[in-house]
Amino acid sequence: MEKSRYENPIPTRASKANVWAFAEEIALNLGFQPGDPIEPIVAEIGGMISYDNPIDEDIPETIRVEPSSAFEIFLPALTSATRDRFTIAHELGHLFLHFPLVQERHPGKGMRATRWVDANDPDLERCEWEANWFAASFVMPGEAFKEAYAHLGEAEVASIFGVSSKAVEVRAKSLQL
Repeated sequence: MEKSRYENPIPTRASKANVWAFAEEIALNLGFQPGDPIEPIVAEIGGMISYDNPIDEDIPETIRVEPSSAFEIFLPALTSATRDRFTIAHELGHLFLHFPLVQERHPGKGMRATRWVDANDPDLERCEWEANWFAASFVMPGEAFKEAYAHLGEAEVASIFGVSSKAVEVRAKSLQL
């Protein structure tokens, strides 16, 4: 596999609120509800998930998108289901937010995005933020999250949305709850 076939993600520069709204729109269009399994969504849109040691130069917590839009998400073999769920949503964020820009600017190329980016590359750091914003809103949509958070404990909210307590804490803070 030639590395030159794959470009890095390109940031949208959209606001956090716009990324959140976009993620909720994508979830709605895919019929994804809070707490639903996320793996079937990946398969429905032409992707696959590898829970193993990655191949070639791909490392865990990576998405590789082919020019055809077929994609593969690489996850570490020994992480929790709640972490995997958020990571899959994060990688879908790269697919929906960043791959269209790669297609537009680099026709015929695929995209490869990993969470482990060079801290000296502000564009790649921005892509990671955007993918995290997307993931949070995809698996914990704003209004449903606010309603649950107002009436339930953190552990119950985490269970409803299938995420970790830390993800609940971060989402609550970002929504200023």
